[in-house]
Amino acid sequence: MAEHERDELSPLRDPSDPVFRPLPVPGAGGTAKRFEALWNIARCSPALGRLAEAHHDAVAILHEAGRSDVAPGLHGVWAAGGPDPLRLLRDGGGWRLRGSKHWCSGATLASRALVTAELPNGLGALVLVDLAANGVRPAAPNWESPALRAVDTRSVHFDLAVDADIIVGVDDWYLRRPGFWHGAVGVAACWAGCVDGIVGRLQPRWRADPHAVAHLGAIDALMWSLRTLVAATGDAIDAEPIGEEPVRQQRAMRIRHVVAEAVDEIIDRIPRALGPGPLALDPNVHRHLAETDLYRRQSQAERDLESLGELSRTIGR
Repeated sequence: MAEHERDELSPLRDPSDPVFRPLPVPGAGGTAKRFEALWNIARCSPALGRLAEAHHDAVAILHEAGRSDVAPGLHGVWAAGGPDPLRLLRDGGGWRLRGSKHWCSGATLASRALVTAELPNGLGALVLVDLAANGVRPAAPNWESPALRAVDTRSVHFDLAVDADIIVGVDDWYLRRPGFWHGAVGVAACWAGCVDGIVGRLQPRWRADPHAVAHLGAIDALMWSLRTLVAATGDAIDAEPIGEEPVRQQRAMRIRHVVAEAVDEIIDRIPRALGPGPLALDPNVHRHLAETDLYRRQSQAERDLESLGELSRTIGR
């Protein structure tokens, strides 16, 4: 990993850094400000945005569960599924967390993580794990892409006894809570922030020929529309923080699709406007473009559009 990649994550090594400053929780009246803050963190670097968004999501989830006392240090949210789900099993009079969790971002960087696991009844639990505990073992790294390499996403193996007080939610509470879809909008705000940061760093040396300036004009309009949409969605969440689950899902999936499409267009326009120079000679531009593209692929493309279409058929527009 290059030194400049490590430097981008340096704020995460200091719990007093502003990146850890508490953000308004979703639905409490300051959601647009929350999304703006996430956008601005991601604007610094996609890797920093990816890890900081998860940390602030973890804090919001704990708040939603009635746990406002959050320990210092970086938190992760490890909720990806897989063919061999991590399980929370009965162990005498207590519990044991056993198995592997895949796609754990910040595997060796975070101090704690909210981890989903399958209960004996087949439903999901959410547990808060101290990653320094005996029985938590990161797997060998297998991330091949240079994009988001600094995020250190890998599998983590668990085999440890857990106390009942670290069980944050059971019976699919993590998925059922109102904040699940509010958090999904925060991720979209980060996608937009990532590409905004790239454009901001390139704009002082943008070519002055008409075609390049035309691309810049199109990008400017797209970025304005994204800022307006993200802020409006934050206000809509504050106006109806609970509501019906399908409405929350529809709202989140709509903005995720619109942001993903706009980010894709901007990523396409930048090299068309500027040619190969910044991609070949700048140590960060090519990587940040690749990282932004990879990050926004958390959007599930046509699978999400199918779900959105079904919601439109069911609850209307």
